[in-house]
Amino acid sequence: MKNLSLLFILLILGLAACVKPPIYPMEPVIEFKSVSSSFVKSGYSDTITFTFTDGDGDIGVNPSAADTCNQCSFKTGDSTCLKMRGFNVFLIDSRDTCVGSFASANIEQQGRYDDISGEIAVIRAIDSKKCFAPPTPGCPKDTVVYTIILRDKAGNFSNAIKTTPIIIDGE
Repeated sequence: MKNLSLLFILLILGLAACVKPPIYPMEPVIEFKSVSSSFVKSGYSDTITFTFTDGDGDIGVNPSAADTCNQCSFKTGDSTCLKMRGFNVFLIDSRDTCVGSFASANIEQQGRYDDISGEIAVIRAIDSKKCFAPPTPGCPKDTVVYTIILRDKAGNFSNAIKTTPIIIDGE
């Protein structure tokens, strides 16, 4: 009986040793998950969700970073916001290449391994570019697709992903 118990314990320890932690690349890797609505009224918010993995577990922004980057205050296609340390999530508007910048929470590692994975949701107010506020009757529908890029604290950029089309009702 004693030998059977010892064999059982060794078997359990052997199986536990076979469990391998995930190994992710040092650069963040992201995948599109969803938008809360593919049809929104101009001026309303939509939630864009994507998943990430990161091998060195440094997702977030440096708390001392005090950069300011007004949504689309720069010239169309200007990538200045991509260099500012106070932001790490970037949404590029397909209609005019405007770069919207956001800061995610600092995501702490759980356990003894650096590799992390998770989900980030960005709440974004979406406006029609075809009509200006306030919406006017007869204003045509507009469509946007966002390209999303994530940067980790080490400055590594993720792959670029695209959302599904979001139709914006200008009325």
